[in-house]
Amino acid sequence: MLTSAPPQLPTAEALYEQAASGLLLTSTDGTILRANGTFCRWIGQDATDLIGQRRVQELLTMGGRVFYQTHWSPLLQIQGSVAEVKLDMMHRDGGHVPMLLNAIRKRHGDTTYHELAVIVVRDRHKYENELVQSRKNAEAALAAQHEAQKALQETADVLGLAMQGGQMGAWSRNLATNEVWWSRQLEALMGLPVGGFVGTGSDFFDLVHHEDLPKVSEAVEHAVTQGTDYSVEFRFRHASGQWRWMEGRGRAVYDEQGKPVTLYGLGIDITERKHSEDQWQEISERLAQADRRKDEFLATLAHELRNPLAPMRNVVELLKLQTLDPTQLRWTREVLERQLQHLTHLVDDLLEVSRITQGKLVLRRQRVELAHAVHGALEAATPLVQAASHDLTLDLPDQAIVLDADPTRLTQVILNLLNNAIKYTPPGGRIWLSVQQVGEHATVTVRDSGLGIPREHLATIFEMFSQLTPALERSQGGLGIGLALVRGLVELHGGAVSAHSDGPGQGSEFVVTLPLAPGARAAATQVDKPDESDLRTMRILVVDDNADAAESLEMLLGLQGHQVRSAGDGMAALRLAGEFLPELTLLDIGLPKLNGYEVAKLIRQQPWGAHMLLVAVTGWGQAQDKQAADDAGFDRHLTKPVDPEELMSILREMA
Repeated sequence: MLTSAPPQLPTAEALYEQAASGLLLTSTDGTILRANGTFCRWIGQDATDLIGQRRVQELLTMGGRVFYQTHWSPLLQIQGSVAEVKLDMMHRDGGHVPMLLNAIRKRHGDTTYHELAVIVVRDRHKYENELVQSRKNAEAALAAQHEAQKALQETADVLGLAMQGGQMGAWSRNLATNEVWWSRQLEALMGLPVGGFVGTGSDFFDLVHHEDLPKVSEAVEHAVTQGTDYSVEFRFRHASGQWRWMEGRGRAVYDEQGKPVTLYGLGIDITERKHSEDQWQEISERLAQADRRKDEFLATLAHELRNPLAPMRNVVELLKLQTLDPTQLRWTREVLERQLQHLTHLVDDLLEVSRITQGKLVLRRQRVELAHAVHGALEAATPLVQAASHDLTLDLPDQAIVLDADPTRLTQVILNLLNNAIKYTPPGGRIWLSVQQVGEHATVTVRDSGLGIPREHLATIFEMFSQLTPALERSQGGLGIGLALVRGLVELHGGAVSAHSDGPGQGSEFVVTLPLAPGARAAATQVDKPDESDLRTMRILVVDDNADAAESLEMLLGLQGHQVRSAGDGMAALRLAGEFLPELTLLDIGLPKLNGYEVAKLIRQQPWGAHMLLVAVTGWGQAQDKQAADDAGFDRHLTKPVDPEELMSILREMA
């Protein structure tokens, strides 16, 4: 008796190549290492053209490539997977193929790979219908043919791979008996073991979040009564107790009389997609907020720069009249000094915040008594306090509090807090400044009776460009970087700063906490300022291509009794230095013909230039600029505008 040979089953390789979803294996940089036939067919490419030749991001549209760089790749590195991402891929003929991609990051041996499963979205409804129909046909054939069961199992394995990659599972419900069947993939999504769900439809609804239950019931009921598909997103309770997100899709099957008999559907875990959407929304809101702050900052910066420029321009016009008496001349000089100092402070604050954020600001620590820094800040703030008719109360302890700190930066912190209180307190208000020692720390508290801080602003008050907007009549300017600078300087000292307010109109309080110097009890000493009249006459060369800057500095030094010459370019500077043989050369860097670095190197090569004091004078004051000046042979580096006290300090050292 002859028997037929058993059917030959497809190999694992054939199942992989013919899977219902596109399957890829890539390296961490996206280089395609393997791609099944389904994927190659969808995009019209041969495997040999892809494997080792292309990266997966190169198959995306331009927008998809941007998304890959900004979201996909970082998420894979951080959380090891990306789910439910819809992107268009480029077909060989130039068309777009919309695809839903899922990717996971796995390590095999010493190498890390990315495994991807993709589904063509435009065929998704067709695929779901085929899945439901396949299940129906398989159940009908199960009772009739044992061989069909094997084929069904093979098909189920392939579909299971696709569903596992797509984070989805299938289910059905007999509407007459309410009997429910769940696929093992769906049970796994719910955190249940195989066969773990043995309940009814109502048992499933018990797993749906009570807020989402009405829309799920409504979607299913509408689809059954109208004979349409349904799609609904809802939260479900995972076996772990967590609430996760699922997208439910399905439709009903009807008998010959049009009565619904069975409901089929898919459950797709979209938790990661929801989280990504939430994160993207949060990032978008933060970017929008940062963009608004940037615009507000630029507008404020323009306003702040115009404020000092206006009186400076008026003074220049007055000086043109040449009819001013000594009192008026003294007044014009004081106006220029004040406004120039204001401009310098604006630029300095910007540069200091930049240096802090880049970790390039270096503190010049020494043992300093906190009271000295407080009095220095009060001295600078007193004119503003008096102008606003504020009542300022100072509370200092009897004992000396000594810190290991940069005295200049410490004074700057206290002054910024006082200026903030002055600015946001209406005229005639009260300000309290108190210092105390608490254990091994010192606290500086600045409190005011001013506008207060809304609760929603307390969390961001120390961020860059964060600025409350006072009424126009109360505004005294500011770039919104003062408190950011305070926090940066305090943290560099190993301390902390906090803000408190009971709300608008209730005033505000800022508390700085700083560690005490170990065993410190002695106060810093005050160094007497040398008498400038004792300085000897020197030969000084001033080099700057800005004629006004060179002539004004030459005049200033000449009035102090020095012999001064000036040059406007590098070649002239080199020639004049050889003739004049100055003891000190103040040399700009950005010069025509020869720049300052080149001039300095050439001077150092001459016998007469070996011991000359070379000082770089430039608008660039970053650490790398100072290093470049040092490499070129400069002895010192001054940042424009030059502080007269710094220049006098150099002259005193040479005396």
